[in-house]
Amino acid sequence: THSIRYRTLFFFSLLALLYHCAGPFAPRPYYSGMQNQISYDAVMMEKMKEEIRKFYGAPYKWGGDSPQGTDCSGLIATLYKNAANIALPHSTQGLFAGGVKVHRIDLLFGDLVFFSDHGRQATHVGLYIGKGYFLHASSTRGVILSKMSDRYYKRQFIGARRIEIY
Repeated sequence: THSIRYRTLFFFSLLALLYHCAGPFAPRPYYSGMQNQISYDAVMMEKMKEEIRKFYGAPYKWGGDSPQGTDCSGLIATLYKNAANIALPHSTQGLFAGGVKVHRIDLLFGDLVFFSDHGRQATHVGLYIGKGYFLHASSTRGVILSKMSDRYYKRQFIGARRIEIY
């Protein structure tokens, strides 16, 4: 029952974050006053949120990329494929090598956040949700939300990337 309560609490926390996430969907060009782009951003954000809901709580499976089991890079690749029709590598290092560098203070919903337990080589990736939280596939707990400010992730953080969809 403790496990069920914990999962339920995390699920509702995820929903609250997704509905109250500040700012635009990250993968966007810099523009001013283009109404079509603004509505496109809103559509992309909703598609991404829908995909996130499908994966939340999924078990960890090395090499996996579905709600039945996924690893961290498989989660990211599938979220972007299903929500934005963008093919990304199923490799943390491949994801880290692509995209546009983003400073931690400039993170937006949809940005990729990278971590390493040995040097500058990315060994883990997550999707920034907003308000200091990111979604990722934990090898011990499956697809969960974590805080960027948690001691472990703060220490292991090595960078962020923005995937441009235009």
